[in-house]
Amino acid sequence: MRKGKTISTIILISVFISIFIAGCKTKTKPSEISVEKFEHLGLTREYIYYSPENLNKGASLLVVLHGFTSNATKIMNYSEFNSLAKENHFAVVYPQGTMDKDSNTFWNVGYSFHADISVDDVDFIVSLVKYLQNKYSLSVLNTYLTGMSNGGEMCYLLICLHPEVFRAAAPVAGMMLKSFFDNSNSTKPIPVFAVFGTDDIVTNFNGDMSNNDGWGAYISIPATIDYWAKRIDYDTIITDTLSDINISDSSYIISERFLNQQNENEVLFYKVVNGGHDWPGAWGNMDVSVSNKIWSFFEQYIK
Repeated sequence: MRKGKTISTIILISVFISIFIAGCKTKTKPSEISVEKFEHLGLTREYIYYSPENLNKGASLLVVLHGFTSNATKIMNYSEFNSLAKENHFAVVYPQGTMDKDSNTFWNVGYSFHADISVDDVDFIVSLVKYLQNKYSLSVLNTYLTGMSNGGEMCYLLICLHPEVFRAAAPVAGMMLKSFFDNSNSTKPIPVFAVFGTDDIVTNFNGDMSNNDGWGAYISIPATIDYWAKRIDYDTIITDTLSDINISDSSYIISERFLNQQNENEVLFYKVVNGGHDWPGAWGNMDVSVSNKIWSFFEQYIK
């Protein structure tokens, strides 16, 4: 179970990121990656920012959120979004979460064991996005959001509360707590690309409204997809089974596309049959590079 900040813990995070960034494996020049600080509500927060050389004004921004107990450097390395950014001319930011009382890095989405934590990560990420858009002359229309596990859950929370900030979102291995629905203040349609394994042992594909696992009550993944599909007012469903290229991973992907043919909004769901709590292409299912698929999904919505 995921267990539920002081200035000292934030300093530890800073040191941790600095050590990892010094030794990270990347195809990009060191000068293109920077660890930067951002003052927010009395806390010094950190993030890793990547920008290809000579990036044009008005370029897209991708926000990438790490999982519970993970960090910005790890997801930067395994997602390989920097290479995609270099090829496709967009910027990437990897914000760093804080630590809970058990020294676990996290995003405050409202887990039941984090009830006593008040850090406002929603406002932090929204404020950081606006700061970066202004500082680097990035597009205010083309800002995208993805994340793994706890980071995927923060994606859902952000587009529930601030869909005006993000053009589209791609949560991986994340669920929606019941509180997300209770606190959502918008019905604005937004394109979503969700990825989830049917045999995930961290978060239950069928939901946990009784809170047996301690995260808090959350709905099933199919119900989550249905919620976002209805928000775009879909009129077409296309189901396909992707090629099982790597049979050694013991899983395959069913693609479900919910389309609104009038406004071209889409909710795409990759159901990884027999898949676990994974980032396909990095570990678990190896039939696709989900990072490539995520950017391809986002790219169609660039204005």
